[in-house]
Amino acid sequence: MVAGSNKGRRKSRKPMSAEDRAQAERDVRGAVSDFQDTAYGNLRAAIANVAIFFGFVGVFGIVVGAADGLRLLPMAALVLAGLVGAAYYPARQQWTTAVRLLVASSALVVIGLVGLVLVATVVET
Repeated sequence: MVAGSNKGRRKSRKPMSAEDRAQAERDVRGAVSDFQDTAYGNLRAAIANVAIFFGFVGVFGIVVGAADGLRLLPMAALVLAGLVGAAYYPARQQWTTAVRLLVASSALVVIGLVGLVLVATVVET
């Protein structure tokens, strides 16, 4: 016996009928499908939460006064991204609407962040 091998300790399996094997396969497929649905739901919620977080950052920047002049537009895009991200939660049962809201909030976050970086480079030069 090879070291680390379980060959000698393995229990013999009882034979399965074709019906039992098909039922076991359906059970495994159902469990994997449920796991994927849960994982995708968590991913969509995380995307919405990131947009909401950047929306709070935008509101904070506007309220504190850090968003003046050119910085106001990217901050406004971040605030809008947060609002669209928050709109995901009531609409998450309607799949197409929810996905469109997530795409829009993600695009607004990217626009806001890129805008902030561009404004920061323009202001420094």
